[in-house]
Amino acid sequence: MSGRHIRHSWDAPELPAAPRRTGLFGRRAVRIPVIIVGVLSLCGLATVVVRGVSADADGCGSAGIKLTVAADPAIAPALTEIGNRWSATNPLVGEDCVRVEVVAKPSYQLANSLGTWAGGNIDVADKPAPTPQDSELPVVWVPDSTYWLGRVRGVDRDLFEADAPSVAASPVVLAVPETVARQLGDKVKGGIDAPLLKQMLFAKPSALKLGVVEPRRDTAGMVGAMMLSDAVVAQEKDLPNLVGVYRAIGGPVPDVEALWKAYAAGLTAAPVSEQSVIAYNAKAKAPMAAVTLAEAPTLDFPFAVRSRQPRPLATAAAMFSQAVRGGEYKSVFAENGLRSPDGQVSTGFPTGHGITSAGVFVQPLADMNKVRGAMTVWVAAKTPSRVIALVDATSSMGRTMTGGGNTAVRMQVLRSAAENGLRLFTDDSELGLWAFAGKGHVPLVPLGELTRSQRSKLLTAVRQAAPQPTDVSPLYQSVIAGYRELLKGYDPARSNTLVVFTDGRDGSGMALRTVQKELEKLADVTKPIRVVLLGLGPDVKLADLQAVADTTGGVAFQVTDPAQMETIFLRALLA
Repeated sequence: MSGRHIRHSWDAPELPAAPRRTGLFGRRAVRIPVIIVGVLSLCGLATVVVRGVSADADGCGSAGIKLTVAADPAIAPALTEIGNRWSATNPLVGEDCVRVEVVAKPSYQLANSLGTWAGGNIDVADKPAPTPQDSELPVVWVPDSTYWLGRVRGVDRDLFEADAPSVAASPVVLAVPETVARQLGDKVKGGIDAPLLKQMLFAKPSALKLGVVEPRRDTAGMVGAMMLSDAVVAQEKDLPNLVGVYRAIGGPVPDVEALWKAYAAGLTAAPVSEQSVIAYNAKAKAPMAAVTLAEAPTLDFPFAVRSRQPRPLATAAAMFSQAVRGGEYKSVFAENGLRSPDGQVSTGFPTGHGITSAGVFVQPLADMNKVRGAMTVWVAAKTPSRVIALVDATSSMGRTMTGGGNTAVRMQVLRSAAENGLRLFTDDSELGLWAFAGKGHVPLVPLGELTRSQRSKLLTAVRQAAPQPTDVSPLYQSVIAGYRELLKGYDPARSNTLVVFTDGRDGSGMALRTVQKELEKLADVTKPIRVVLLGLGPDVKLADLQAVADTTGGVAFQVTDPAQMETIFLRALLA
């Protein structure tokens, strides 16, 4: 959607306008007594001091056009210098001079603010930002990657103009201590691709102890998560292995500064931008080496202009964009460790420790479907869950899966899936097990944190689960009871989910529309609970299961091939 934002319960409360309010680009209104103004004018005071970068000192007064630019800290120093030098040339829009004001702002932070302003939410592993006022948003945004524009456009596709040209580039590399680089030797001379990364990950002992900055708030971290996915997942059945790899990483850390400190605790490798390595080495006693990541996406620093700007501001933004991308300022970017948009370097670019002046292939991180896929698995692997597993124990669970040539018994397939599924949950997750048949449900293992004892109780209960001598299936009333139980102790720090395994339809007499209405009554937008249903065998009416799932934002799947069970179970949890 576009235009002004829609307020949500997470937004900061509306406050009366305050004259001393400051925002990202706001200024405090300072009242100067008239007598002081008179004295200052008599003294001939002619200098106006402004915050940030401006051309006021060159004669562009407050009546000029102020072009506000929010830039990622990796490029903000370069844009500050360029803005200063360009403003000194007295650029004009009509008869008005232009002054540029650059503010360094981490890409994820501004994306968070833009998401709430647009009436949505961008997951940056942090609570939603307070909703900014229109005047607090920049005219121009230069994040470190098209990745951020893609995420913002997922909330409001018209928030920025379609054309957002790159103004600089920095490849994502693997930062390793010099001692590790020497150990890797010629093996990584041509760069690390997915097969080599997989080989290094699963070597005994492992050649790398990987770390990443949280991918939801760091572009290089997301590139790393995607490369791990490429290395580990050849087909869907490999997804559990990716969950294990993500969990083995530990952390993650909140930012690059914390990442550098993690090396002292034993970290040996992490995906970061080339520019980050250059900046770190400029002040570090023990420099890092940069190892090339073959075919990895590149930070491309797009120059994005907010849509529907007044003509003078839009013109000023276009003029500054053209100046920034012109050849005059290439050395400014180079001196700050950045390459040209085509991957080449200019005079002043620092080299050494694996960083060379050779050109690099520029490939922006723009495939948002691939981003979402990696992010979904990452969040599932790193976020603790709170789950009640609801198991059908009617007599039909003693039948084979297909009733045809497949001799696998449904209850046995369920047992196997449940045992394997346990390893998908983190130790700080909570899990409980219920069974339903006949007149109602029975809690076999109460909801509890996945300690070693709880895992043992769950495994024992799953292995002892057996079909009961009744075909009456109280499916719907058991779903409602499980939903109520999760709602009662809702934990916002966990993913709250009801997972249902069944091989048939409800046999209690409750209508589908009745269970839907009851779930709609129980639903609380501040306490989202998903119902995920897995139908086993040919007797399932998938449309009914899907209707129940849709009411809660969940999903439903039908399993007829036992070999697919583990993969579909994981897909259900990730959906």
